[in-house]
Amino acid sequence: MPLFRCHGCDMRIERSMATYWRHKGKLLCSSCLDSQDTIGATPQPPRPLDPILDKQENDEHHSC
Repeated sequence: MPLFRCHGCDMRIERSMATYWRHKGKLLCSSCLDSQDTIGATPQPPRPLDPILDKQENDEHHSC
């Protein structure tokens, strides 16, 4: 198997050519994959909702 550079840390890793083409040349070592999974697993805080206008207020603004 050929050696490639990890896209995250430049460490040399051994992967197949099929894996290289499947990931479009952006291969990651196991350490970078683990850290990416950990970072991606953190929940994002919910976005605040826009205030809902009362229908009557909304109608008054559009009566021009």
